[in-house]
Amino acid sequence: MALKSGLASYKNLGKISNSSLSDSARNLAGKLISAKIVSINQSGGGSNGIAQVQLLDEFEFNGSKIVSNVLPLYPNIKNYPLINEVVLVLALANKEYQNNFNSLTFYYLSPINLWNSPQVNPIPSPNTSTKPSTQNKGYLEIEATNTPNQPSAGSNTNFKVGNYFVEKSNINPLYSYEGDFIIDGRFGNSIRFGNTVPIRVDSLPNNWSKAGNVGDPITIITNGLHNQSPSYDSITENINLDKSSAYFTSTQQIPIEVASTNDYLSYDNLTPPTLPNQYAGEQVILNSGRLLFNSSKDHILLSSAKSINLNAIESINFDTTGPIVLEGAEVYLGSSAAFESAVLGDTLIDLLQGITSNLATSLNTAAAQLGNNGVPLEPLGSAFRAAANSLNTYGNQLDQAKSNIVKLQ
Repeated sequence: MALKSGLASYKNLGKISNSSLSDSARNLAGKLISAKIVSINQSGGGSNGIAQVQLLDEFEFNGSKIVSNVLPLYPNIKNYPLINEVVLVLALANKEYQNNFNSLTFYYLSPINLWNSPQVNPIPSPNTSTKPSTQNKGYLEIEATNTPNQPSAGSNTNFKVGNYFVEKSNINPLYSYEGDFIIDGRFGNSIRFGNTVPIRVDSLPNNWSKAGNVGDPITIITNGLHNQSPSYDSITENINLDKSSAYFTSTQQIPIEVASTNDYLSYDNLTPPTLPNQYAGEQVILNSGRLLFNSSKDHILLSSAKSINLNAIESINFDTTGPIVLEGAEVYLGSSAAFESAVLGDTLIDLLQGITSNLATSLNTAAAQLGNNGVPLEPLGSAFRAAANSLNTYGNQLDQAKSNIVKLQ
């Protein structure tokens, strides 16, 4: 019962219940109507995404061009329009349709592409004042003056695109090659499901079609596309200029400028990896100002058919409260050409302590020897005893030379 009463508050959202309105709506069933967004609920509650629109066609609904409680058509794709953007509205069946075939609801589709801009596509209503002039510029004028439409403090204009959305003049759309599927965000973020394309003079160049065959798939996710002037011109991704990128390749060669390779010095006697900007094949490239990999519950596993290379300009640091374990058939320190064997510290200390103990015993024995006349050999005996004492001291100090952290096998 609690669930039923909880849903009851949303039961009539968007529902056309008045009989005269139902007649009008039935005449519109399945028909597309242009409408401008007046307001949209983005509170995050059960009414999230529901809009009030102003009809732009000659049709009036119940004597008014304002229609409330218009629902987004798609439940799983959220591309809510901004205020003053134009959507397509249609009357379709609602949740009461099984019991009442005349029960309809207004739904809206995503905003239409008035200005051919991925960022914002608003339009003022006919005969609507959009003063001051800083708020009624078209897209080409925005580009020419580099000053977007922004509501001024104290202004009475209704021509704005949201409560806090700031229109920018430097967001370029992505260029689409034949067959591409592209999602352009409003803020210079994008996803391209593309392919290797022929290098032609009549299309924009890109940074992934140097290798491979036409039609080989590539997926590019970009956050923070670079921009160029004019901003209405299409661009292609540039891994060295865009802020953050993920490239999923199949056969392509990506001309990435990496921060460091150090000429792969550790591969003196081994086959080094192909330079990042020369490799052509299937790979995943993550490129950004900083990369963070965090595992909150389990391991981070790095696995490679060849080598794993860690390359940095300043340093490579390992920090842990547990052990650092290096295991391999051979471990080279300093260079891959290293040939000197590391020493087992405990074994060497035990040997040296045995040697010093035996030497000290021999010296003490020699110090106790008497001359032919039965008199101790001096000053030779004193020197032997002093040397024996020194050896005993050195032997005791040898344990301090062992590391408490680094262990060898």
